[in-house]
Amino acid sequence: MLTSGTILAGRYEIVGRIGAGGMSNVYKAKDQKLNRFVAIKVLKPEYSADAMFVKKFRVEAQSAAGLSHPNIVNVYDVGEENGIHFIVMELVQGITLKHYIERKGHLDIREVLNISVQIASGMGAAHANRIIHRDIKPQNVIMSRDGKVKVTDFGIAKAADSTTVTTNAAGSVHYISPEQARGGYSDEKSDIYSLGITMYEMVTGRVPYDGENNVAVALQHIQGNMTPPRQINPDIPRSVERIIMKCTQKKPDLRYGSAKELIMDLRRALVEPDGSYVVIGPAAMNNNLADGVGDSTTVVMDEEDIEKLRQASLKKDTSEKRRSQRISPEERRRRQLEEERREYEEYDNHHERKKVKKPVPVVQPEEEYDDDGDDVNPALDKTMMIFGIVGAVIIAIVIFFIIGRAGGLFGGGTSNSKATKSTESSSVINTESSQVDAPDCEGRTQEEAIELLEKAGLKYKITEKEDSSVTAGNVISQKPAAGTKMDKGTIVTLTISKGVEMEDMPDVTGMSLEAAKSQLEGIGLKVKTVNEYHDTVKENYVISTNPVAGGKVKVGSTVTLTVSKGKETKTVKVPDLSNRTQDEAIYLINSSNLKVGDISEEYNDWVTKGYITWQGVEAGTEVEEGTIINFGVSKGPRETETESKAPAQGTASVYMPVDNPFGHDIGGQAALESGTVVIQVVYADGSTNTVYSAYCSSSDAYESGWGTTVTGEAGTSATVNATVDGILYASYAIYFN
Repeated sequence: MLTSGTILAGRYEIVGRIGAGGMSNVYKAKDQKLNRFVAIKVLKPEYSADAMFVKKFRVEAQSAAGLSHPNIVNVYDVGEENGIHFIVMELVQGITLKHYIERKGHLDIREVLNISVQIASGMGAAHANRIIHRDIKPQNVIMSRDGKVKVTDFGIAKAADSTTVTTNAAGSVHYISPEQARGGYSDEKSDIYSLGITMYEMVTGRVPYDGENNVAVALQHIQGNMTPPRQINPDIPRSVERIIMKCTQKKPDLRYGSAKELIMDLRRALVEPDGSYVVIGPAAMNNNLADGVGDSTTVVMDEEDIEKLRQASLKKDTSEKRRSQRISPEERRRRQLEEERREYEEYDNHHERKKVKKPVPVVQPEEEYDDDGDDVNPALDKTMMIFGIVGAVIIAIVIFFIIGRAGGLFGGGTSNSKATKSTESSSVINTESSQVDAPDCEGRTQEEAIELLEKAGLKYKITEKEDSSVTAGNVISQKPAAGTKMDKGTIVTLTISKGVEMEDMPDVTGMSLEAAKSQLEGIGLKVKTVNEYHDTVKENYVISTNPVAGGKVKVGSTVTLTVSKGKETKTVKVPDLSNRTQDEAIYLINSSNLKVGDISEEYNDWVTKGYITWQGVEAGTEVEEGTIINFGVSKGPRETETESKAPAQGTASVYMPVDNPFGHDIGGQAALESGTVVIQVVYADGSTNTVYSAYCSSSDAYESGWGTTVTGEAGTSATVNATVDGILYASYAIYFN
């Protein structure tokens, strides 16, 4: 482990360790070259000699270095020194999503959706660069103090265009996808599965699968059933539950096709929390749920663990095959058809928007039963049977017409013209009976339109479009148009209104610009900024918004943020107070938009009583309006009774205190960054002598080496007080010798 003060690559000074992972330790460090703090991930010593781990470590840097996105931790540098392999990254001040969940138990739904959108946005940027994270989990998501969510740790990421199938299942076992658990090929949908598990934990406070060891947990991902989140937390909206269930389907094809598709549903869930727009295939959703799990670390399951998984799956498959062998082909075929029927019914139940039903894939038998060659695919058997019946009917009709025509049943042989007319009439009747008029669906609800089309024997295709003039869920237009004659079974395209997706405009005034942008962009809004000076709102903080908070705003529209440039700085020249009386000096200071500071009265043998002896800021200096100006006023020469009785004089040294008052809390007040420093000698008789007064614009202007000599009655002492803007920050005694 690296110790504080260690310097890597001649520029990164280690400050201390801030975290640890499966393969590496993370340190806070100071970049001495750019004068900023960074995070440095250092490969653990036990892995440095392992070429495989070093390679993975370098892959992380190469993968993440090419990514630039607000929701991904930036990578600045990568290097190796004396066997120490390290990556230099952006230091994000905050906590992991895992710790955040542990603190709150489970998160508010709007917070879950906002966080999930940001994670998915970071994932989507990585996927667009052909990079799969492969280890999405709450421990790899950082919640910054300003509300930004960042994905980190591309430790086991790989290029998406790689077609190599790994024999190791890498990732955190509580969040691993089924295909990763099997040690197979993983793609963008593996990350979507892991995000779904992360969302499950956010809304319920626990992970869906747990067990005694990694293999037991991984096996549940492969063949276990997940308890629906609403059974644990009934406050979860139905749409959010369905989004989670779609993300965590066992088959990748049933999950979201991309992070972009997922983000669309997440944003829609903010507006329609109980909508039925999330379409998923049939999924088993019943099983007991284990309690939560702690800080899950990234694991790499070796060949032995993979073999256990395969053996467990093999035992399950074998037992099912044995059971199937104990029943007849007819019974097995009946069960197969019954299962298909149930799957269609389940699919219809989930397909709540009544879109076109896609055929359920034919389930192939696990093992052919070939005792009598009768074990044919039931779906194929059913299809062949239908074709046989239809063919027999057609042949029977043809034979009937041939016999009837030959026997004169249809008037054949007596009048060719009549026969022709009859045939033409029959043709017209048949054509008309197979054609229908397209019903008028415009303005109707989607369900009503589908019902009309189905009654007319027509099929349909659904497209969606935003339209402010048509109620959401109603038909905007149809193609072909109403009244068009068409064959039964023809597809009519219905364009359904999505309405205008609206969001509540949040109140982001007083927030930092970065935090405000993160919140607004998280609900699908665009951000434009204008800057202006403000006396009370800090620089880079939001003064106001357009539109204002509390109203509704269209998703995708632009919000204008008025951002503070801080207080406008105006400067003035300090007036010359020499040869001025006290009243004249006060007038000159106030009329220059400056403030009168401390006025020190002191004996002076050369300046007439009542006139200015010194001023704290030199005349002609450009200073900010409101700067405090201290000055001294002469009391005239010190009176003495007789020359013989005059006390002996001594000297003493006065110096500027070494401790710099700027940047530290003094006098119970917040730290000052600038101000007027005054050094004053207070004699035993109560008289004072200001020996130093100067305005310091910053800590660097503080003259710590300054010193002078003052006189006083020999054998007596005096007190030296050092103040900044009237606040005492140092005091010490001097003796006149």
